[in-house]
Amino acid sequence: MKKNWARLLMAGLLASGLSSGVALAQDSSQEELLDRIKKLEERIAELEGTRKATSKETEPAAESTPGEAAPETEPSDTAPILDFFKATKVSGYVDAYYGYNSNDPDSGIVDLRGLDTRHNSFQFDLAKIVFDRPAGETNSLGYRIDLVYGPAADTYHSFEPVGGQQEIIKNIQQAYVSYIAPVGDGLTVDVGKFGTFVGAEVLDTIDNFQYQQSILFGFAQPYYHTGVRTSYSVSDTVDVGFYLVNGWNNSTDNNTGKSVGWSIAVSPNDNFSISQGYLGGPELDGINSPWRHLFDTVISASVNDQVEVLINYDYGYDAEDLPYFERTAWQGIAGAVRFSTTDKKWAFSPRFEYFADKDAFATGISQDLKEITLTADYRARPNFSTKFEYRYDWSDQPFFVSGADDLVTSQSVFLIGFVYSFGFGDE
Repeated sequence: MKKNWARLLMAGLLASGLSSGVALAQDSSQEELLDRIKKLEERIAELEGTRKATSKETEPAAESTPGEAAPETEPSDTAPILDFFKATKVSGYVDAYYGYNSNDPDSGIVDLRGLDTRHNSFQFDLAKIVFDRPAGETNSLGYRIDLVYGPAADTYHSFEPVGGQQEIIKNIQQAYVSYIAPVGDGLTVDVGKFGTFVGAEVLDTIDNFQYQQSILFGFAQPYYHTGVRTSYSVSDTVDVGFYLVNGWNNSTDNNTGKSVGWSIAVSPNDNFSISQGYLGGPELDGINSPWRHLFDTVISASVNDQVEVLINYDYGYDAEDLPYFERTAWQGIAGAVRFSTTDKKWAFSPRFEYFADKDAFATGISQDLKEITLTADYRARPNFSTKFEYRYDWSDQPFFVSGADDLVTSQSVFLIGFVYSFGFGDE
């Protein structure tokens, strides 16, 4: 088949030559005609040889047979770029909910919420996409970037102390570079912006027992830090961490002091872990005292494959009394149990919480708060969570807005939350 075109060309040229030869025969000798045909044959042979050489250059490499070495190929100039993206995992989620507050506040705001704050509204809450390339071995580098968009991203960054900083940073939940230093079995060092190391819950509602985060998450703890964090595995059961950061929710520091923290996590087996964390540093604008201190304890236990228990306790205080600043302290505890079916499609989780804000540190008034949340989580697929939730909050003081501006001691919130997560790339 490869020579068909040459044969056709030769036949055409011969025909053309013969046709011309007939005319020439009338004026030329037989020898001249034969000489003309010979030259045509030589030209065809030359053209066919050129085509064979071109085909050999463009032909794909032959497949090697078993036991036979594959032919060598030149490395691709794009290989480093492809390897970089192959090592990066891309994941994320889309989060939405509908909530209804029985107090029907005219403002459309649900009180005592850190993030999901809207009443009687179908609400797109958050979309997130993550680029994650973990550092693998000693002396290796990695990175992580979490991009977030939506109302929850605005609320999450609402504490930024520098004017205009919120608009710059609000779409970056996390962004840090990781390095594993050659210390012992490897000391992991992260530099940049990252989620807090305290607390039992995270921003991502699909990873929590409940959709509506606890009072502790929204009022007793920071959301994130900017600075340096380190982690080291002392043994198979003990991990420690050290943190040097700007402070609570500060992408740019609001004073010249820095906050320090440490954590220790003990996991004697796969079914039980306890972690203790501490964070301390100056948090007031423009001054480096007093120091704020927070002690955070998290206990996680699995009774069996269908029952999990999670407990979080916080105690915090500001250390000094100043002429313009009174000493404040707060504490709270939250406990939740999660019961799952064997196929993990359904789960039921009750949570009870108590928060004492005697010095009005978090809520603006001196009060004792309690809440109970009942959550049913249906997973049509492991990465698609639908949470049906009822939460009742109450206080010893009139704190919750009802109607236009009435203050009452309690509120009930009915909510349904939807989260679809996705991910691809090397795990």
